[in-house]
Amino acid sequence: MADELTVFQLLERCRQRPLDEAAWNEFVRRYDPAIRAHVARTFRVRASQETDRRPQFPDDLIDDLVQAVYVRLVEQGSLALARFQGNRDNSIYYYLGVISMNVVRDSFREAKAYKRPKVSFSLDELLEPNGESVILKNAISDIDGRAVTSLRAPVTIEEIESALKRSVSRKHRDRDTLIFQLRYFEGLTLEEIQRSLGLNISPVGIGSILNRITTRLRERLKR
Repeated sequence: MADELTVFQLLERCRQRPLDEAAWNEFVRRYDPAIRAHVARTFRVRASQETDRRPQFPDDLIDDLVQAVYVRLVEQGSLALARFQGNRDNSIYYYLGVISMNVVRDSFREAKAYKRPKVSFSLDELLEPNGESVILKNAISDIDGRAVTSLRAPVTIEEIESALKRSVSRKHRDRDTLIFQLRYFEGLTLEEIQRSLGLNISPVGIGSILNRITTRLRERLKR
């Protein structure tokens, strides 16, 4: 029975061709609520920052973006499913959360790429010691395309994401990446992150994880 499969067994069956309908029905039953929640939250944060272009991002796009997550999972021979290497049962939720947020961010970037250049930031502006800064709140530009920010040692969102991949531990890669993104990209509090991901870690522990990541990230980006 599909509902008795482990995560890895289920993903393996979802990769099979021809389509294993029973496996995909079970995948949707288990994980669609989490995918939809991550997509909706990321979308609404992004859309709220596009005040001058809000009509271009109606809420009914959320369903399209959820479908785009499934496309991301099965494209290139289901490469995203094959890459999952979580070592705990709930690691799949972190992994799908990262994919969901990336799909939404990619969609917004594509929508405004023809109008706006890559925006650069000062690293100190992005990673404030008190954790109050939210990266995307600063990702705005004037009508002439110039970034609205004072810059020292400027870096782009793309550079941060690339360095982030090398700044998190292998053991908890998906979890820590998602914690960082929820805190600094989406602006969630430590308590909200704990509840959102169902972590058996205190807010203080989550703060320690963030401090460790940001210390490594600073060092990589300064290079």
